[in-house]
Amino acid sequence: MKRIALSLLLLAATLSVAAQEKITDRLQRPVPGKGTVIIHQDAALYRLLGNISSPSLTGTRIQARGYRVQVYAGGNTRAAREAALRAASSIRSAFPDVSIYTEFISPRWVCRVGDCRTYEEADHLLRDIRALGTFKELTILPNQVINIQL
Repeated sequence: MKRIALSLLLLAATLSVAAQEKITDRLQRPVPGKGTVIIHQDAALYRLLGNISSPSLTGTRIQARGYRVQVYAGGNTRAAREAALRAASSIRSAFPDVSIYTEFISPRWVCRVGDCRTYEEADHLLRDIRALGTFKELTILPNQVINIQL
């Protein structure tokens, strides 16, 4: 019984030390078939470095470059706003899990769909929307910042 407890304690200590590895330690670790890294630094600097941790990225949102499909672009009238909202409603009923952005980008109301990471992903979404037969002018537009759920 004492051996099991001792081995579990030793295992826990080993795992906690491995979890507190610093980046310089990881860089200097020898890897077969690869070069060797040697870091010369002051001990005070080594103590200042943080430990490597592996944060959980599930449920977080990141900002990245990507693409959206524009399904409607109208004027700056109330009728154009209502048409953009109708387009958004139509897309929401057909694709409930796709992000929809209806906004006024001067001088017109637009309705854009999706948070696509690649052009191919946006093209696939465009083809799915085109299959509805409701929208005539669909365009893939690059977007500076999008939110992507991981």
